[in-house]
Amino acid sequence: MRNGTARRTLLALVVGTGLAACTQDLNIANPNAPSTTSFWQTAADATSGINATYNGLLNNGTYGRWLGFAYDIRSDEGYSTSPWTDLSNFNKFTQSDYNFEPSREIWQHHYQAIFRANQVTDRVPGINMDVATRDRIVGEAKFIRALLYFNLVNLYGGNIPLITTTPGPTDRPASSTEAAVYVQIEKDLNDAAAVLPPSYSGADVGRATKGAAIAMLGKAQLQEKNWAGAATTLAKVIAMTQYDLMPNYADNFTDASENNKESVFEVQFGDFTQLSNGVRGQNIAKMIGPCGPGFCDGLPTRWYFNQFFADTTNRLVYDSRLDATLFWNRPNAAGGGDVYGSSFQSRYGVTSNAVYWKKWGQYYVPGDQNWDNPINFRVIRFADVLLMQAEALNESGQTAAAYAFINRVRARQSVNQPALPANLTQAQMRAAIIKERLLELGLEQERWLDVKRHSMLNKATLLPNDAEFSFFTDAKSELLPIPQSEIDLNPNVKQNPGW
Repeated sequence: MRNGTARRTLLALVVGTGLAACTQDLNIANPNAPSTTSFWQTAADATSGINATYNGLLNNGTYGRWLGFAYDIRSDEGYSTSPWTDLSNFNKFTQSDYNFEPSREIWQHHYQAIFRANQVTDRVPGINMDVATRDRIVGEAKFIRALLYFNLVNLYGGNIPLITTTPGPTDRPASSTEAAVYVQIEKDLNDAAAVLPPSYSGADVGRATKGAAIAMLGKAQLQEKNWAGAATTLAKVIAMTQYDLMPNYADNFTDASENNKESVFEVQFGDFTQLSNGVRGQNIAKMIGPCGPGFCDGLPTRWYFNQFFADTTNRLVYDSRLDATLFWNRPNAAGGGDVYGSSFQSRYGVTSNAVYWKKWGQYYVPGDQNWDNPINFRVIRFADVLLMQAEALNESGQTAAAYAFINRVRARQSVNQPALPANLTQAQMRAAIIKERLLELGLEQERWLDVKRHSMLNKATLLPNDAEFSFFTDAKSELLPIPQSEIDLNPNVKQNPGW
């Protein structure tokens, strides 16, 4: 679903409001609005319904803006000096208002999209239409629902309501458990994988595929520490011949090379010209982009920057992925390198030690970063699949088998890092994989999951990397507070511990 017809079909479909995303009840009906009895009748209705579900992935609280803060800037990759004090505090694990915009919108927009997915899974099976297409559309909805619940359970924990059917206006679903949420995630992904095609053509490129469902299942199993299960699942994706690494690492983060052979699933954003069609762009690049073209509300930590150098006293030798990830005062580039058409040194000074995020930005367009950035967000890349497989094998006691997958990522043509030393212990391989994921997947919503999975998400471990972890409270800050507006509406939902 690239620019043009495909993206323009991703229009919002409003046939109701998700309970878990509501803040008020309005008993006012629009007599001209579609209803569940009049809308879900045709194959075109089914397509509109699933397109509206994809459209839910574009919002601020899904992939449009705030997940980048929740997963990346709050981790030891990033920090915030935003003049918006509440946003700066959000990234310091301090939140006095539980309805503060990022936390509230992540919750609200995830449940709005889940509500749309639930309508598809409830209503589309009853439509008289081509069976294969009908099953595929339901599978797409289940994939999206699983993806959304994966984010919710990792950011809010098991206290979230698990809603898999269209709720009624008086329903007040109770908090669930982490185990129950993961059972549903795995069920949805297995169901999706059974009916989704391996690929699409034309305007359908970008929809969820069989490979996306299987890769997401492996990702969920990895996060559950089901190492052997994840290894078996991820091997199926690696065996699919349509996936491979792009020779140029940076091609994964521009709008000129979207839906490429490394992409397993990506959210299809538009630019400002498509706003009238209900298709928007991602905002994270404007929010955390370099000062000037962006607002630099989120910055990379010095610790993260230093991870790209074997010797931090020698800035001439570094992992080449740095130049696709961060802007910095490069000593081997005239003017320190280009920042949106101007040299780093002319923007920030000849001796500046500042570093800024580059990934996901339109750095190749002179001037300012647009709010509605058309660059698709890659939710799962094949490089991530390879590194997850290396981790799953290593944690399963198959350290020797893990080498091929991590070394394949390191050997990418534009990266060209040497193979890892032979005979690493399991602990040494674990450290190498965590480090590789840090360099390969920075600002891709992975670091928070990685440190959580390896029991590193605590003050003692991460404070040396990021001073903001001085505000981290163990057994509290691992989760976001559930918005107070949700608890006020639904007393069956419990607040997270410590909040």
